[in-house]
Amino acid sequence: MSVPREDRWILGWLAACFAAAAAMIAYNALQTRYVGVSYLPRLFSPLPVAAAMGLWIAYAAQGRTREAELCADLSLYAMAMVAMAALTTGAQYAPFAPVDAALARADAALGWNGPAVAAWTAAHPVLRAALERCYFSTDLQLALAPLAATLAPDRRRRRVLIHAFVYTLLAGTLFYYFFPSSGPAGYYGGSGYAPLQFWTARKFALVHARRPGATVDGGLIAFPSFHVAWSALVVDASRGDRRALIPALLLNAAVIASTVLLGWHFLVDAFGGLALAAAGVAAGEWAHRRLR
Repeated sequence: MSVPREDRWILGWLAACFAAAAAMIAYNALQTRYVGVSYLPRLFSPLPVAAAMGLWIAYAAQGRTREAELCADLSLYAMAMVAMAALTTGAQYAPFAPVDAALARADAALGWNGPAVAAWTAAHPVLRAALERCYFSTDLQLALAPLAATLAPDRRRRRVLIHAFVYTLLAGTLFYYFFPSSGPAGYYGGSGYAPLQFWTARKFALVHARRPGATVDGGLIAFPSFHVAWSALVVDASRGDRRALIPALLLNAAVIASTVLLGWHFLVDAFGGLALAAAGVAAGEWAHRRLR
């Protein structure tokens, strides 16, 4: 049984993700001792074992069939999801001060009035409800992205998705760890924001005050916007088939708009998410060409 060179590369980056998460959690346990929450529910604890079994089955088949390739890719993607939960758990213990004030100044320099935009959206409840549905579709879209990529005539879009997901996950989370941000609701306040949006800032306060009560609700990272980055990755994964691309493009344009219209993110967060996704896809294309 042999492991393809490209898979060894991806597994190495996944190992880097887990190592970074372990380092953040260990630093907190030994130094800062903040009180947080696990982002990997016990219900999903068998997922790493299932992913490892899927990889073993795929490599035992030596990649001779399309089904074996799909099994390997889905298993790697599942491991990346586990890495996301581990990194998020570690990143919540960021020992540095939030940079929301700098993000707000950047928005002001661009002429963007986030509180006014959020208040305008709140005054249009039908629009707000539609945007919320789009915004909260990202988790399901991310889960289905490998299947959308499988509609392409070759394996490339699916492999690039795996590469880009791992790279953006590690880079974006590490950026947050050193430059944490909680989003506009916690910085500005006001009636234009939904109650759930205040939980992002409230969790940061609870964790860093060493008080219990934090939950997984409300998100964590404002800059760069992972909602925007994930939306871009879903669209890129769907490029191989127009049946998937057009719906993905329309839906994720609405998702990206919702991040700022609903007030979940500063405007510069969205630009950061797009830049992160573009860099991840470019790195994924390069790695797949060199290693396949």
